Amino acid sequence: MTKQHENVILIDLPVFPKGVISLSLLLVARCFSKTYNVKIIDLNFAKEDDNLYTTRNTAMYGLKVSSQSLPYAITITEKIKRLNPSSKIIWGGELPSLLPELCLQYAHSIVQGLFEPIAERFITDLQANQLQAKYHGDNSPEQTFTAADFSLLPHADKYYQFMGYPMETSRGCTEKCIFCMVHTMQKKNYNLKALDSLKENIAQYKNKFINVVDYNFGVNERHVVEVAQLIKDSGAIGWMAEMCIELLDNERLLQALKDSRCKMIYCGLESIDQSGLKSVHKMNTNHVENYERIIRKVQQYEIQVAAGVILGLEGTHENTFDELFKFYQRMGIIYAKLTFLTYNPGTKAHEYEKKKGVYLTENIENYDGNQLTFLPAGLDADYIAKGTKAFIKKYYSGLGIINRSFNSTLSFWSRLEFILFNICYREVYFQWLRLDTLNQPNNLKFLIEKPFKKSRLIQLAEKTLHWVRIKQIKD
Repeated sequence: MTKQHENVILIDLPVFPKGVISLSLLLVARCFSKTYNVKIIDLNFAKEDDNLYTTRNTAMYGLKVSSQSLPYAITITEKIKRLNPSSKIIWGGELPSLLPELCLQYAHSIVQGLFEPIAERFITDLQANQLQAKYHGDNSPEQTFTAADFSLLPHADKYYQFMGYPMETSRGCTEKCIFCMVHTMQKKNYNLKALDSLKENIAQYKNKFINVVDYNFGVNERHVVEVAQLIKDSGAIGWMAEMCIELLDNERLLQALKDSRCKMIYCGLESIDQSGLKSVHKMNTNHVENYERIIRKVQQYEIQVAAGVILGLEGTHENTFDELFKFYQRMGIIYAKLTFLTYNPGTKAHEYEKKKGVYLTENIENYDGNQLTFLPAGLDADYIAKGTKAFIKKYYSGLGIINRSFNSTLSFWSRLEFILFNICYREVYFQWLRLDTLNQPNNLKFLIEKPFKKSRLIQLAEKTLHWVRIKQIKD
């Protein structure tokens, strides 16, 4: 059986937010590319075309399924079974790892965890028409790290460019935040990708902005320094990554980041209230009393700090949103990622947290971080929605962005980069406001189903941002 004779079609289902390149599908595609003709279809860009489901000689359809995309996965699976009954339908992604038995009601087979460790066995079984119901790829030290190949992605330029092209250098996380699904998807092991393997793949990032998508990039200082040097030599125009805030309290590491044109580090600050952090088991990695000192230290190295905010934590009070806005604004936090407190069905935390609050819905597709699904005892859902709306309006207003940029020491060009990045990043939250999804969550369905296309403003901002990043290198 050769790839001239059979096809594999991988489908990215409609979700929100849209426009971000899926590294996981690219890695899966690379595994199949030596044996099959592989085609990636992103349904976020266009409405469904039934011709997709009648492609002749298709060995399998692989669907990336999340909680949010479950209804679409079910509908598309039923269509494929009707229109192309000889093809196998495989579900992978977060939902099969969380709720395997539910997913097996629809798919012929599911992949839990990572695909690369089981890729060879899976492909052998597929060729022999002997697929098992479940496959599980462990995050073990012996696992295979597959490199992304962006040539397998049609029209990569149509995706958002301001956040960069994804690159993976490690897997897993050493921390135990109870809302996080990393340990469900990749268990608690933390494994590094060999530097030689990264070198083989780095050339395709030349003249691009890199987004290191590791869950916790900063665990191993030596690894960070080596990767930073690799990126510095790659011809990339800049990069960003995610780390725990306390790991940035390291001058050798910060110097390596600065020298390699690292633009920003995203930190899951989540709250400026220590009791809220304790409620989600972040008290060991996050110490509010250290936030300001470390953030200012990072900014001295010309690196911006971005931060996560978990909406609806225990301890939320009448001044929470106002205090959060004032702190993030005063510290010059480049962007704030807003996520509603979510304990996903299928996790131990989902059952445990029933003792500490109430779930507002049992619909699995609502557990996407864009909607309030869990309410700790004593909190008011309307207050959380109102506070979130007010925060977005002030923080991502033009004046809010400009004022915030002056609260971090920046050159003219770095300040322009700061502002342009925010113009792009805030669009998701402005869509929340335009459709009032905070008060009418059913309106989110419109955003999920609407085909993705960058507005002219975003296109202009991205082009200008790319030019500014290149100019800073030349200067």
